[in-house]
Amino acid sequence: MYRLAVVAILLLSSLLWAETQEEVYYRAMKAEESGDISLAVKTFEEAVALPGPYTEELKEILKNYYEALGIKGESESSPWSFRFGGDAGFNGLKYNESSLSAEAREYGGDLFLSLTPFLDYSSGDWLHSFGLEATGDWFLMNDNMPALDTSDWTLSLGVDYSLIGTGLILNVGANVNLSEKEDLSLSLFGWFQKEFYRNGKNRFGAALWAYYRNDGPLSSALYATWNRSATHGWNGSVYLGARFEADSVMDYKRYVADYNKQLDKLLDKAVEEASNMMGAYDYCWQNFGSNCLGMSSDEIDSLYWEKLVDDAINSVSAKPKYSYGMWLGPALRSRVFYKFKTNITLEAKVNLFYGFVLNGPDKDYEKIQKFTGTFGGMMYWKPSFCKLYLGLEQIYRYYNLPEYYKDVYPESGVLTQLKAGVKWEI
Repeated sequence: MYRLAVVAILLLSSLLWAETQEEVYYRAMKAEESGDISLAVKTFEEAVALPGPYTEELKEILKNYYEALGIKGESESSPWSFRFGGDAGFNGLKYNESSLSAEAREYGGDLFLSLTPFLDYSSGDWLHSFGLEATGDWFLMNDNMPALDTSDWTLSLGVDYSLIGTGLILNVGANVNLSEKEDLSLSLFGWFQKEFYRNGKNRFGAALWAYYRNDGPLSSALYATWNRSATHGWNGSVYLGARFEADSVMDYKRYVADYNKQLDKLLDKAVEEASNMMGAYDYCWQNFGSNCLGMSSDEIDSLYWEKLVDDAINSVSAKPKYSYGMWLGPALRSRVFYKFKTNITLEAKVNLFYGFVLNGPDKDYEKIQKFTGTFGGMMYWKPSFCKLYLGLEQIYRYYNLPEYYKDVYPESGVLTQLKAGVKWEI
């Protein structure tokens, strides 16, 4: 589930941080200055396909090139274009979890591959993009990760649609998810961002995000946004707002009460049976044979009582019941990165959420507060159409638990990921 959520966030991030028309325009001019006319024409065509304020100017530049070269431009003949993207790599995983009475430390790995073909359609200042995505994960040493409870493999097949215009991004999609340990499930996601004000390279607006999985959580957030976009140098974004989460929660108190009620009835029955000395001797003789002759009546009673208690515990059929838990609190998503002229980018990000329970199965549960945070740094190098990356990321979770739940739920958990891989788009 975690991996699928990350895939959805990465997909949205790729849209938000895709090159602007201005940046591609700049690359085209650099190719033109270097004398690579073929590359310049191709890059000018890329810039025309993106929404932005220079569309008409770029079309005029291309028209002049086509006339001079005696060719018919692809952008004049068809508004359709095709892209093929992918992401392949490895995540090294380390997980630490602690509670009042126990600690867990786990290690593992995740090999993954994501392939996504896109069909784009440009119309004026609007770009429509249709994508099909296939993502697979293969977890290594997951027998050593019982707390994370990872499957040997997961597979996700999805579709998405994006609409990109001047100051506007809309992205919606759906995924069908399958794994070794879980049944087939469906997840839906959506992102809408609107720019309201621009000052140079700084853009201000609002964004709405939502994610739903039919066998898991529902999440949504409303943000005020700031983005800075530049061809080289500092870039960044800040999303500040409120986040809502909802998921099924086990009614632990009711389960314990049902369990104890059933167990008490079975133990009462066991007390009645334990008073039957013939039953005790029969049990001893069937399981210990002639050794019973050397045992005292107290020893035989004790063996029989242990057997009756074990039978009673194994006969309890209490089933957990679930209710809907809801959380609300402030949320921050932030990212800053520096683009060097050597095609190297350094990036740092911080995502935070502090949640308060709006609704839970009991009064003690409603006192729980949780803090989740993601902290990470990445380095990208883009020598050509592919982008190599290496980084470290930590996902931190902390629960402020009331006394009753201190030994029921872990108080803290930290997932550390070493990420390495390659992304491409052709």
